[in-house]
Amino acid sequence: MKTLKVFYGTATILTLCLYAFSTNAQNWKDLDAKAVKTLADTVLVRASEVMIMPGEKGSVHTHPAHFFYALTDCHLTIHYTDGKVEKYDLKTGDCGYSNPERPHWTENTGSKACKFLIVELKEHPYAANAK
Repeated sequence: MKTLKVFYGTATILTLCLYAFSTNAQNWKDLDAKAVKTLADTVLVRASEVMIMPGEKGSVHTHPAHFFYALTDCHLTIHYTDGKVEKYDLKTGDCGYSNPERPHWTENTGSKACKFLIVELKEHPYAANAK
């Protein structure tokens, strides 16, 4: 399991692996509208609340670099399209960030609903030499 730098204390947490952003990145809400509620969508970020029910499996989707915050305890399995599988156990309040990652889909392997906040970064519009 991966560990990430955290935003509180000196603890480490497990990352919720999401993935790559490009001009062709999919909007996760469009693929899994039942599970993903967009809270804000600006030029720089998209913030969403995600709820995945026990046994539920999402669609293959993409993500840019992002921050997440677990709103409930979560037992997730991430299935990458290249065949790699990773398991994550998050506790309420765990948070972290991830660089863009490759395509995957997420499965709630726990017995309770998994709920988390995700804030995805969009391509930065700043250009140093723009006139």
